[in-house]
This record gives sequence, structure tokens and C-alpha cells, in this order.
Amino acid sequence: MSNTKAKILLSTDTLSGYGLDLIFQIAKDTGYDGIDLALWKNFDSWNVDYVYKLQVNYNLPIKCIQLSDRTNPREMNIALEMARKCECNIITINSPSIFNIKSYSFLSNNLAGYRSQNSKIKFSIINPPKENLFILPISKYRFSNIVDIIKKYHCYL
Repeated sequence: MSNTKAKILLSTDTLSGYGLDLIFQIAKDTGYDGIDLALWKNFDSWNVDYVYKLQVNYNLPIKCIQLSDRTNPREMNIALEMARKCECNIITINSPSIFNIKSYSFLSNNLAGYRSQNSKIKFSIINPPKENLFILPISKYRFSNIVDIIKKYHCYL
């Protein structure tokens, strides 16, 4: 049996509209073990040097970098740069909606290449809620098949 304590992370996704400095302060004051950085939620989260400075100043590691459901090459490259600078080895991706063909195509065509070029980083796809479009039996999100996420895209869930 392992004696390691479970880590509790504060996701910046939960404090939308707050500045990152305040989020780090709240996380530090309330005893969180690290930060889950949702890139799209805060304008200042795109600044790699600023986020690294906060991580050092508050002595709170970025344990996970979360990408939006509209992931594109720019967002992915910032996440990878952030992961290297902050020594974070987990990037999670929110599943694009069924009509977001651009993000889905980008991920399905490029995820294998990003994984092979960044072997120390674990890519995860966030399992979307089981929602349908209106009254149609069509899934609202891509990557809703857990087997595909794991076997086809070789990602964590």
C-alpha cells in the first residue's frame, strides 16, 4: 500500500473571470497542491513567462494544462511551451462539439505527431457528458466513444 497523499488541484476553469494571480493566491491560502490551468479561461494564462513566475512565487506547480473544445495549432503550441517551462507532463483536451470540424480534424490528424514528439507528456481527452442534440439521438460532442479515445488516439481519459 502506498503512503502517497492524493493531490488536490484547483482548476482555473472554476474561477472564470478571476486573474491568475488571485487564483494562485486562493489556491495557496486554501491548501491546494497545484493548479489545473485552463488556457482559454484567463487572458493572462497564455503568457508562459507570467504563469511560470506565478508558479515559482506561490510554490504551486502547474500539474495539468487544459485546452479548450476549440483547440487549434496556436493553443496546442502554447500548451506545449507552457508544459516544458513549468515542467508539467499532462495536457488535457476538451472534446470539440460535433459541428466543430476544424478542431476535430486538427486533433485527429495531429495528435499522434504531438504525442510522438513529446513523449514525456501524457495527452488526455476529457470524456464529454452524454448529451444529445435537441431531441435527435446525435451526440453533442466528438470523442464520446471511450474505446476510440484510448485505442485509436492512444490518449488517457
